[in-house]
Amino acid sequence: MLEPHEVLLLAALHEFPVARQRAMALAARELLMLTAHHETCPGIGVDGFPCMAPNDTCEHCHELVASFVALGH
Repeated sequence: MLEPHEVLLLAALHEFPVARQRAMALAARELLMLTAHHETCPGIGVDGFPCMAPNDTCEHCHELVASFVALGH
């Protein structure tokens, strides 16, 4: 059984045109995973990159998570 917030997310995804639904679902999944990882993120790793990704910054991650959290308020 889905939680109420999950039902709302799926309903919102269904409102997009069919051609955009897959891309938006993938973006939502990535943002949810980023948000979950953000809780335990150690910051810059031993390789010198945040989250083991050389193409991103901690600031970008913080901005995305803050924007996502603001949607729920």
